[in-house]
Amino acid sequence: MKFQLKNTIAILAFASFFASCSSDDDSSQAVSGNGEMELYFDNSLNGDDLILGVSTHTNSNGETLKINKFNYIVSNFVLIDENGAEVAYPKASSYFVINEETKQTTIHLENIPAGNYKKIKFGLGVDSQRYLQGETAQQSFWDEAAANDLTWTWSTGYRFIVFEGSFTAPTLTGEKTFQVHQGSNTATDNYREFTVDFPNTARVRETESPSVHFIVDANKILDGNTKVKLSEAMNPAQTSAAIMGGAKLISIAENTTSMFTVDHVHAGGADH
Repeated sequence: MKFQLKNTIAILAFASFFASCSSDDDSSQAVSGNGEMELYFDNSLNGDDLILGVSTHTNSNGETLKINKFNYIVSNFVLIDENGAEVAYPKASSYFVINEETKQTTIHLENIPAGNYKKIKFGLGVDSQRYLQGETAQQSFWDEAAANDLTWTWSTGYRFIVFEGSFTAPTLTGEKTFQVHQGSNTATDNYREFTVDFPNTARVRETESPSVHFIVDANKILDGNTKVKLSEAMNPAQTSAAIMGGAKLISIAENTTSMFTVDHVHAGGADH
């Protein structure tokens, strides 16, 4: 009888200890305070690391591209937690330049409410609402974008993507240069927003700053859901191709919505 009683007491004590330990895990409890999150944009070309002036890839159009420049604007970040609640980063501070040449590929989001985040929503480019606030309201970011070749004149606005290099095509002789500059114009609004899932939870705490590792596939620009041929955008002299407007740019804007995926989330933000 005493043996059974001792066993019962031991089991109850263990259960109590286990419950106590479980309650220390704040994933099931309300959390407070603010933290930070790092967003790292790892630019690639159809699954391979993008090395400017070196990387080549033959896409499904039969065109072989070599990339010399890849710059873009990401904006309007919204974090979505495990309950579906959205936390919008302050709009005035939510516009960033990514530049592969200068390795400006990391963004730091600050003063984020502590939480368990499962998704992130953001835009590629600058939305019309922000642009229509005028040049004075966004002078600092305009200057940064201009320094990274991501603007036209103020009247024609921002370039959302600058994607340039050289290519060959079955229908052309020799290597040609190309330029793809995506932006909005008076005819079409080519700003796009999309939501990307995290493969594991990004835990933001006062003492935890997760790092989100994006894979950005530049191949999707021309070789996404819609196939866009550079050979069909040649100048009259047949020396170069340029896409900066029209139906092809609208197709590119849609293609870019599948350009971003999250490969993994680091808990501490130390390594990529």
